[in-house]
Amino acid sequence: MKMRKLFAGIAAAATLLGGMALGVSGAQATTPLLQVSNAQEGHTYTPYRFATFANAGEGSVEVNTVAAWKDAVTKAADAADNETANSIPAEYANNPAAYVATFNAEQLRKFAEELAKINPLPNADGAGLTVAEGQGGTTQPVAVNGEGWYFVTDTYEGKTGTPAVVATTVSGLTDLKIVADTKTGQGNITTVGQFNAKNENPLTPPTKTSKVNSVDVNGKTVNVGDTVDFTVSATVPQSAANYDSYPFTITDTASKGLQVAAANTFKVQVDGKDVGANLYTVEQNGGAADGTTTTITFANAKSLAGKTIVVSYTGTVTTDALNDLGGGVSNKATVTTNGGTSGEGKTESKTYGFQFTKIGVDNDANALAGAQFVVKKDGKYLKQAADGAWSLVADQKDATVFTSDKTGLVQLKGLAAGTYTVEETVAPNGYAQNFRVTFTVIIAADGKITFEQDALKQVTPSDNGTVGATATVKNVKSITQLPLTGAAGTTLFAVVALLVAGAGVAVALKSRQRMH
Repeated sequence: MKMRKLFAGIAAAATLLGGMALGVSGAQATTPLLQVSNAQEGHTYTPYRFATFANAGEGSVEVNTVAAWKDAVTKAADAADNETANSIPAEYANNPAAYVATFNAEQLRKFAEELAKINPLPNADGAGLTVAEGQGGTTQPVAVNGEGWYFVTDTYEGKTGTPAVVATTVSGLTDLKIVADTKTGQGNITTVGQFNAKNENPLTPPTKTSKVNSVDVNGKTVNVGDTVDFTVSATVPQSAANYDSYPFTITDTASKGLQVAAANTFKVQVDGKDVGANLYTVEQNGGAADGTTTTITFANAKSLAGKTIVVSYTGTVTTDALNDLGGGVSNKATVTTNGGTSGEGKTESKTYGFQFTKIGVDNDANALAGAQFVVKKDGKYLKQAADGAWSLVADQKDATVFTSDKTGLVQLKGLAAGTYTVEETVAPNGYAQNFRVTFTVIIAADGKITFEQDALKQVTPSDNGTVGATATVKNVKSITQLPLTGAAGTTLFAVVALLVAGAGVAVALKSRQRMH
């Protein structure tokens, strides 16, 4: 028995299921086409005709199940109809597609999902479409073999996307319109001949930058106390235009050790212009001690389709970033839309430090407390605030003085890569003030530390040129306790020789005075 369905039913049948919407491609077309909007590069859209149309006229058309699809359509219709348990009504037993024509949009969507579970499917009807490189985001035709009701699959990279049930032209019905499901992104489809691809390729991760004083520090090093300028750039997919409402969320996660600026200081721009605060909200949780998550939410980014949102803010590096002498901070961002969540855009910066042990002679040979030092970088002196933040000052009197503790240890944490000059300003009581040490420490970008030898060879490195390099630095009580090796030994002998020569001159002068 042939089943007839009123025009309204066919309009419902044209509604997108689970991600695509179809209209009529033109009543006079000899080969009906399905046009896929926002086609995704590398995706293949394959049509399977499960019902044909016949005897259209007077606002109605016959829906007839393709014989090869009878069992599959019956099974899927059973699962999709919540009101009928285990079987479709008897009058539709030989033509289950006509029963499907009575479904509402939600039931049709479920019907498509159930068809997708059937394996194998009967043969496809039409060559389908594989979207070529460079064709992503465009409207492309999907060739089919004739008028009818089609099940369309979306496959890419061995994966299966959301399926759809769509209808072609119906001869004799020239004014067929789409009953669009706005919730699934078909709000802009009001005429026949189109459907929107909703299975988008994976979202492009946002791009992140991090700079200190306009210098890129991503993959480089920072000081505790540095203020880092961050940006997050994320492009709204073109498919946002297909929705009545398209939520778009940027989630930015800062690691511990970054004191992120308050939410109300975040700057949001599109095409270099500030975005009205009524379009988005900013929420923030956490802090430098355990990490900060900031969420920038656009309840509806439809008007921003294809545009790039840039979020700018600052974060200050704190001592929470430190782990032993080293440490670091990182920051990542993702985008979430109707299509899922993107991969991460990320920046990361390291921070380092160095330490040495002060030693003396005799009872102080293993540890010497009370030696005082200042440290220079780029011709200025290091100053450390109470919260561990570093800065540079021009005058030594404003510099931080580092004093060796009872174990002889002097330790500096949270420094960027660079060359540092350590100057001993005060030797401990009982030790020679005129043999205070000055030496250079180089921190490489990868954290490797090199202690350069001082002129009098009082610095003894350990594991020099490695991440864990340390050194002992000696104080002496008299000149005779200085090492007598290499260049330093030569210098010492020269000093002794000059002293002896000076003494000889003094003796000679006194002798001559006596002769007169």
